[in-house]
Amino acid sequence: MAPQAHHDLMVDTTHDEHALQSYVSNLRMYILNEIGGGLSSVYEGRVKPAFEKRVGHAPKDEHDVRHAMMADPYCRTWSSMMRSCQEMIWDSIIPSIERAQPDLNMRATQLAEQPKGSMTLDPNVKIPRYVSASDIHLMPGNYHSERGANDVSQGALYDRGVYVYAAGNGGPYGDSIGRSLAQHLKIRFPDFQPEKILDVGCTVGHNVMPFVDVYPDSNVHAIDVSAPVIRYAHGRAESFGKPMHLHQMNGERMTFEDESFDLVMSVVTFHETSRTAMRNIIAECRRVLKPGGLMIHMELPRTAEMDPFDAFYIDWDSYYNNEPFYQAFTSTDLKAAYVDAGFKEEHYMEVMTPDIYAAPFDTFEAAASGPETKAERYGRLGESIHWTGWGAWKEG
Repeated sequence: MAPQAHHDLMVDTTHDEHALQSYVSNLRMYILNEIGGGLSSVYEGRVKPAFEKRVGHAPKDEHDVRHAMMADPYCRTWSSMMRSCQEMIWDSIIPSIERAQPDLNMRATQLAEQPKGSMTLDPNVKIPRYVSASDIHLMPGNYHSERGANDVSQGALYDRGVYVYAAGNGGPYGDSIGRSLAQHLKIRFPDFQPEKILDVGCTVGHNVMPFVDVYPDSNVHAIDVSAPVIRYAHGRAESFGKPMHLHQMNGERMTFEDESFDLVMSVVTFHETSRTAMRNIIAECRRVLKPGGLMIHMELPRTAEMDPFDAFYIDWDSYYNNEPFYQAFTSTDLKAAYVDAGFKEEHYMEVMTPDIYAAPFDTFEAAASGPETKAERYGRLGESIHWTGWGAWKEG
């Protein structure tokens, strides 16, 4: 696992804690890639033929595949190992966070005293049930739990947890999706120079910080409903010298004025909200977007466009990794949702970009500057790393 970029809110680990985190990270990658890599052969070799023999036709969708695969011992073993490994990630990190908590909160408070950016907390923000009722991806306490005054421990837990989960493949700053999106937009739309940018559902700011680099003259804002992650995001940004304006705010009911931003974006936010909330957020994004501005949301690929086996693989988290809204998102027709919110159908667009850390830059640049991107340019699921996004320009 490559080193994570250091900042003033990073929690120091003992030798044994770091070794355990590295072990769990590598174990997850082995289970995901080596053992999980055998799922397709199991499906094609015995699960699909048995299904066809029993039912008289091939599996029609991910639900057919899931029921058939989860009856197979190979898949059940893989699934159990993946679930256990996700729990082990958090267990490997929590002791260092608990030990550092008082000092960590003090450091965050100090970073907030003379900021280059700003932080606005609102104690009247009510945590939505889709956040409060579930520990998303099994993270204890989810994003919002507080264990003391000025607490940032959930931010610290998430920051390290994402890094261990991805084995550092998201880059030293954990910003691979956001940086890929920012660079993609810069290349594809060279005349688009947003003065004000908003990230909706920023957590600790991993994926909005690249926009400070790519659009250095812009005024970057980010919101989240949870105070601990906003405090952490603010301290982290200040430590890196990347000033942003952080707000505790619900994306369904933003307090920004109409037509305030040139670019409104999010990264892997919608799949952790309810279907109703997602539609409310889209409507609010349009409201605060200036005429001629762009709204774009990077997310999981839609399963309706996938082979049933790939769709099953994507939706595994819905059932076994505490991602209860995964499937609500992956089955949503976003183009229809955008049109319902008031965007013109002809202004809708889809983006598929290679990962900026995984692809050679000339490959990345060609994808961003070429014709409309399509999934088949980058191969079937699992053959390459790429990110998907859905956007719309607001009529000017």
